Amino acid sequence: MQLLLSLFSGIGLLDKAFKEAGFCVVSAGDLILGQDIRYFRGVKNKFNGIIGGSPCHDFSGLKRNKGDYSLEMIYEFLRVVSECEPDWFLLENVKGVPNVTALLNNVVTQQAKVDVTALLQYSHQRIDINQGWYDDYSRLRHIQFGSKDDLYLDIPR
Repeated sequence: MQLLLSLFSGIGLLDKAFKEAGFCVVSAGDLILGQDIRYFRGVKNKFNGIIGGSPCHDFSGLKRNKGDYSLEMIYEFLRVVSECEPDWFLLENVKGVPNVTALLNNVVTQQAKVDVTALLQYSHQRIDINQGWYDDYSRLRHIQFGSKDDLYLDIPR
């Protein structure tokens, strides 16, 4: 059984999907529960994978927030991945989210204490998924998947 670390768990829907698929999921907490990811520190080589759906407000078409909070939280996601060095990671977000590989070249990564060297060992894949492929509700989501072993996701339509 693979052990996963879940970041930005919220109400746990992504966690639930992975649990139903047979994974053991440990949550790092969520801001709605008073647990700020900025204070979480990862443990190296304990988790097979890291999953999360970081806040998307600044990337969505509605632009509910004005600022860089959503971008800061992606850097926090990358920081935890670089600290834990899992075999793979999966980040779920909205259409406007930047590619994590493009962010690695940004000076802000140094301010977020992200170990860029640790992240460069991952192959990267960005996949668009529309919930409408599976039911009557259309909602476009973007999955970014990184793997140390050059694994790639194949999402059936």
